[in-house]
Amino acid sequence: MEMRLDLVHTGFIHFDLQNGEADEVHTHDHFQLSVPLNGDLLTHHNEKPLLLAGHEGLLVPPLDSHQHEATNLRKEILLISVSEEILRRAYERETGLIIDDIAFYTKQPTSSGLLQEVKKMYQIAAQDGVTAAINLEEQFAHTFLDYTSGNHSERWREKAIPNIQGEMVKGVLDYIQAYYDKPLTLEQMALGLNVSKYHLHRCFSKETGQSPIDYLHLVRLEKAKVYLLSGQSITQTAFDIGYQSLSTFNRAFKKFNHCTPREYIKTAAREIKF
Repeated sequence: MEMRLDLVHTGFIHFDLQNGEADEVHTHDHFQLSVPLNGDLLTHHNEKPLLLAGHEGLLVPPLDSHQHEATNLRKEILLISVSEEILRRAYERETGLIIDDIAFYTKQPTSSGLLQEVKKMYQIAAQDGVTAAINLEEQFAHTFLDYTSGNHSERWREKAIPNIQGEMVKGVLDYIQAYYDKPLTLEQMALGLNVSKYHLHRCFSKETGQSPIDYLHLVRLEKAKVYLLSGQSITQTAFDIGYQSLSTFNRAFKKFNHCTPREYIKTAAREIKF
């Protein structure tokens, strides 16, 4: 079993080793975090054995040799690869500082938050295409730095979200309410509010628990329900609330409402009749 997603600066491999199996000793030109998903895992880092507990991961830098070995039953493993280039870029944009050398601790605690972000990258690539996932790579690099420890940690975690965070979030809410019917992107929101798109995304998500784009969808879809119940056509509704294609509207409507627009209209009609 292997599930692989190779992007430009990041990559993910979900695979297993049967009892007694091991992959070949190998190196990479990027950082790689090995996460055991079902119990302890024996690894070898620069020829030295290192046993990972179920809550630990192995993070090796570029050119370090490593290997995974299943010594007790079948082992399920997730590999997360991130280039030094994109990590450095994310660090410098977020902190405003230059980091000469990124160094992580070899053992890292396994984070459910990071695993959820990996799952999200797989889902986006499957639903919206690989290009959509590539557009989120720097955002993923931010998440990777959030959930790992190394020489970046002190300054990275010192970066306080400024006191104006609440004002910025309110600005996003107001901006979306004003322009939801336009073809808005995260970049356009950031430009309109004069902040970086990465800072905007992180602050808004931390404060509200959802991304700015998800909030945009919710605003649009609430408007859509009003239009649909008034008898307006699905196609006209889609374009009136800012979607550039009917398929994108239908996909968003089903994702957030668990039914298609047509199913929603039929259900609403039955309820009104009853």
